[in-house]
Amino acid sequence: MELDKYMELAIQEARISLREGNDGFGAVIVKAGHIISSTHDMEDTENDPTSHAEINAIKEASGQLGKNLSGCILVSTHEPCPICAAAIVWSGISEVAYGYSIKEAIRQERKRIEISCDELFERAGADIKIHENILNQECSILYRKDVRAEIEKLRNADDKAFDELNTDSINRRVGWFKENRERFRFISDDILNSGYELLLNRFNITEAEAPVVERSDREIIFHSQNFCPTLEACKILGLDTRTICKRMNENSTDILIKQIEPRLKFSRNYEKLRPYADYCEEMISIEEK
Repeated sequence: MELDKYMELAIQEARISLREGNDGFGAVIVKAGHIISSTHDMEDTENDPTSHAEINAIKEASGQLGKNLSGCILVSTHEPCPICAAAIVWSGISEVAYGYSIKEAIRQERKRIEISCDELFERAGADIKIHENILNQECSILYRKDVRAEIEKLRNADDKAFDELNTDSINRRVGWFKENRERFRFISDDILNSGYELLLNRFNITEAEAPVVERSDREIIFHSQNFCPTLEACKILGLDTRTICKRMNENSTDILIKQIEPRLKFSRNYEKLRPYADYCEEMISIEEK
């Protein structure tokens, strides 16, 4: 549980890194239950390829304790790369805990040097205890391609950028519908259910992830709980989903279901939207002619 607490702080640092335009790594150094340093990577903002989170944390801790950091534990959102692992050896740090592994990053096709910190420690003859997969799921979100893509879209976006994102979303969703129209066997005279099934298909989610909670002849209400890259990007960047989702994708979702029937309308209850609620309450209704 103590490691979880320190990892949560490292994740906060990684989020700051992403907000600043860096690569999203956070590291914390702790000794005897006291936080000695807490920082993140600054490669882009400092124009320094060696400004890794772990190295920055070691520098900060050494400024307080001296160059010998024996008895310290380093907690990092990502497994230390070979450069950072070597710095850990020379610093005398006793333990390392990380959330997301180099192997996971490589499977995701991210550019990594395929040498584990365990292998480097062993070859260096360093007796450093390793704790793996601490808050792995939470850390993995920082490095997902779809979340990173949303972060790049939303970071520093202005009104013009949001208009362009909305237009792009409309074009992609309508284009997808036209390309796949012939395989949509679920489209029927029940246009409300057809609209709901269309959204499940477009976003590759199951009924369990977006259960219908209320249904009438003129409206379906469902609670979306699926993984959402836009939601995660907003949480990382400190943006309000009530603003972002309305500006960026409500209109394109509405236009998408209108491809089935122009009377269909998609909308959201912005008082029940994640992360301010446990789900996003969304509706498909039939408008009067």
